[in-house]
Amino acid sequence: MFSASMRFYFDALMDEKMDEVKKIIPHLCENNASVLLYGEKGTGKSYIASSVHQKKGGNAQNFFEINCKSFSTLKNAEVLDGAKVWFLGGQNNYATLFLNCVNKMSLDLQQPVDAFLSECARLGRNLKVISSTEENIESMIASGDFLESLFYKINSVVINVQPLRQRKDEIPVLLEFYRKLYCKQTGFNYTAFSQSAVNLLQDYFFAGNIDELKNLVQHAFIVGEPPLLKASDFMLAGAPASSPSDLSLPDKSLKTALDSFKKEYVTQILEENGWNQTKTARILGIQRTYVIRLINELHIQKK
Repeated sequence: MFSASMRFYFDALMDEKMDEVKKIIPHLCENNASVLLYGEKGTGKSYIASSVHQKKGGNAQNFFEINCKSFSTLKNAEVLDGAKVWFLGGQNNYATLFLNCVNKMSLDLQQPVDAFLSECARLGRNLKVISSTEENIESMIASGDFLESLFYKINSVVINVQPLRQRKDEIPVLLEFYRKLYCKQTGFNYTAFSQSAVNLLQDYFFAGNIDELKNLVQHAFIVGEPPLLKASDFMLAGAPASSPSDLSLPDKSLKTALDSFKKEYVTQILEENGWNQTKTARILGIQRTYVIRLINELHIQKK
């Protein structure tokens, strides 16, 4: 399950923003129809799954998460075995099976999961199946990488979780959450964000969604000076906080400006970590393979 701080964060969003998702959550709790959450990495799919489970009266003991992206096959098999003991051993109290990043599930694991869900349906077990994906599973079925029978068991209701750049009204809520969280963790007395900082971040693309926002705030805590987090604290690696017309780039397109910012920022984090790609990926909140991709795409070179 999730930490108290994560639950607080999602409760804040559910109370104040994410109106469309907020409206559908109660309906998802009314029955055991399977739910497939589709969206980019870091859009809050795990938080939605946790919220549905809690609102249906679930707890940590009956929330079975198979993290197909992060955990080993052995670990996933242990989670599945725990769910089998819970249901197939006669237990019929409500529980949730969360297939996190189900698009990354190996065929070796898909088969026992498919069989387990068939048996639960045959026995009429009180099971809610929630899955998340970053890819189109139907195309994976066509290529033979995903079982069609399993797909039909997990997609009774499909919800498209929009990226953060399409949910800009949530950004001030997220900023406040992370300001309070990092103030508590670091002891820094930042009291607010300047309006220019909020405007800057609401206009930002956020390719990494919530994870990227979190990292930007964390870095601003380091380079800023209390009590106010200013726009200049987010223009990292020496990039100016002035208007786009002041940039010295010959190409004034937004993509060029963002690529320039990303190149300087990623280079700085690499330098701070001795060009260790694994440490850099952990700080940026992305996969090591994506760090390598950025190095190649942005032509980043060790000085």
